[in-house]
Amino acid sequence: MIKEYTMPIIHMNGSGKDSLSRQYNELFEAVSEAQIKLLFDTHFHQRDYYPLGDEAWDKAYQEREEVKEAMKKIYQYAKQHMHFLEYGKEPLPDES
Repeated sequence: MIKEYTMPIIHMNGSGKDSLSRQYNELFEAVSEAQIKLLFDTHFHQRDYYPLGDEAWDKAYQEREEVKEAMKKIYQYAKQHMHFLEYGKEPLPDES
């Protein structure tokens, strides 16, 4: 389930809408690119872990899953902020 984040309020003493939108768009693009690199450009094979013992592959696989989940959280965080700044209303519903 996607966490509901506290959204910023655009006001005279705060950051401008254009600035915040640009920053969250850049974050979204960066994490999207990182997800692609992790999933498609980084080789991940059991053969690279077996010399470390029987449990190494399972541990490495679990660690990679945790990294993927962390990236997903950042992706959703940026996406919700982009949506809020663009449309001025509550973020997108859970897509999972």
